[in-house]
Amino acid sequence: MPAVDVIIAGAGAAGLMCAIEAGKRGRKTLLIDHAKAVGEKIRIS
Repeated sequence: MPAVDVIIAGAGAAGLMCAIEAGKRGRKTLLIDHAKAVGEKIRIS
C-alpha cells in the first residue's frame, strides 16, 4: 500500500470536507467508509 499523509475514517459531510481540504494542501489522503458510495447519507437527505 502506498504511503499516505492523512487517513480519514468516515465519508460523510465532515469527512469529505476534511479530504477536500487535505487534498488542497497537497496531502496524500485515504478516505475510508463503510458505505458502498461516499456521501451516501448526504445524497439520501
